Amino acid sequence: MTVPKTEEILRVAPQSVPDFIRSHANARTLSRLVKRLNRELLDSDRRVRDMAAAALAHLGFADQVTL
Repeated sequence: MTVPKTEEILRVAPQSVPDFIRSHANARTLSRLVKRLNRELLDSDRRVRDMAAAALAHLGFADQVTL
């Protein structure tokens, strides 16, 4: 299974997110996917950062620590 692009992640229907995460965890690609999104958050231009943050939020991952 390949690691989907950020745009592809954002097109996953909300009700399909649990199955998407489960299938990538089983295929051992979830870690690479999250690492890539985190790298985009840190090293990219504003548009790419915003899309990466939206993709992480869409998957249910926080992109910031809140206290």
